[in-house]
Amino acid sequence: MTNKLTKRTAISRRKNLLSALDKAFNELNQFTQWLGFTPETVEYNCCGSCLSGSKYVENASHYVAYNIQDKQGYNAAYKENKDNTTWDDYPESHVGEYIYLQHRGESHAAYKLLIGILKQHGITTEWDWSSDIKLKVYLTKYANFNSGV
Repeated sequence: MTNKLTKRTAISRRKNLLSALDKAFNELNQFTQWLGFTPETVEYNCCGSCLSGSKYVENASHYVAYNIQDKQGYNAAYKENKDNTTWDDYPESHVGEYIYLQHRGESHAAYKLLIGILKQHGITTEWDWSSDIKLKVYLTKYANFNSGV
């Protein structure tokens, strides 16, 4: 019981999605068949097409990653959330912070493992189980802001 309580408080204190992803990717890399990559850990990382051609992910049967464009989109939304930007006197809203992850996996069970590990690190995943669609992830504490965005 204490272990569960400790985990919940640790998750609720997480402030930054990217640091939570780093920790989740580290666990995936060490203990599962999944490989997790950030723009700093993989070559050819400017966009989705380039990332797919990287020697690290080209032959990987299970990988999850985000590229520079995904990170720039996250950073822009993060900054806009802190600013009070208005358009024609209406506040602009980019609620919550989220990022999209490219992925490749070979089975439903493998994806359940991936999503479970992300969840253990306080990250919620939205996805329609299509291999053509990126995973949308955000900190679980922002679920009420991001759902359906």
